[in-house]
Amino acid sequence: MTDTSGAPRAADHSTWRLDMAERLASRLEGPRFGVAALYLVGSVKHATAGPASDIDLLVVFEGTAEQRRELLCWLEGWSLCLDEINAARTGYRSGGLLDVHIVTADDLAQRTSFGVKIGSATDPARPLRLKDVAAPVRAAPEPRSPATPDRNE
Repeated sequence: MTDTSGAPRAADHSTWRLDMAERLASRLEGPRFGVAALYLVGSVKHATAGPASDIDLLVVFEGTAEQRRELLCWLEGWSLCLDEINAARTGYRSGGLLDVHIVTADDLAQRTSFGVKIGSATDPARPLRLKDVAAPVRAAPEPRSPATPDRNE
């Protein structure tokens, strides 16, 4: 959807950003990075994002310091790539399209920081579905060839 100049329409900024947030979430392995949940807030959630709007994410984090470092690095990669795509689409460059807010169990329990947005009666954060991480698949036993005698025989 573009206007007469060929630039994306205002509604498209929110739609594209929402799609990118959902794609990011669908690839985020919660157990790997210590992430219990991921939420969307701000202009993208409200469908009012403009060409220079960022994507505000709330990360419910329950991991280690190492997992946090890896998570922030992973998200920085997404942020920079999304900024490049946004610049190609709109001409706006921000140095990173994601605005990540880490929320801990203490924030949720005490209703502090951005934790107040999760489950709020007014303007609640929108949950994003994380990647389904299945349990490891166990290899099936190899079939015996008919020529191989059973050792119990």
